[in-house]
Amino acid sequence: MTTIPRACGRSVGPAARTAGRGRLAALLGALVLSACTNHAAPMASVPPSGRGGVTFIAPRCAEVRSCLVGQVTAADTSAPLSRAAVFLERDDRDGPGVRILTLTDEQGVFTVVDAPTGRYRLAIYKDARRLEARGLKLGEPGTTLVPVRLPAS
Repeated sequence: MTTIPRACGRSVGPAARTAGRGRLAALLGALVLSACTNHAAPMASVPPSGRGGVTFIAPRCAEVRSCLVGQVTAADTSAPLSRAAVFLERDDRDGPGVRILTLTDEQGVFTVVDAPTGRYRLAIYKDARRLEARGLKLGEPGTTLVPVRLPAS
């Protein structure tokens, strides 16, 4: 049995572990490792192939202290949602207010690097779709992976 290594200091989720056996696990492990090191050559972006496909993303968190990487998909179709607005707002109890705004790319992926330490409210909007969550802890060393399935309204 092949095991998938930890992703940038975080364990790979159970779905990824059970889905990856044999050669697939080795391939996924190599991709995770290359995305976490600054020695990796950038991978070409490959668009996902239909529902349940695999999305390959270029390394985004090399040489940073902390990193948030997320992918926003439609809950009903699993299709990546490009140009979705991603808002992060730090809880006032954790220090002065901090607001971060970014958009997802064509694969629905967003990245926030070196956010000030604290707990954040995450809000994601795309057309009539919307999701909010509180208590996301950012700013600590390592990479936080956040898959988001945006429900239809």
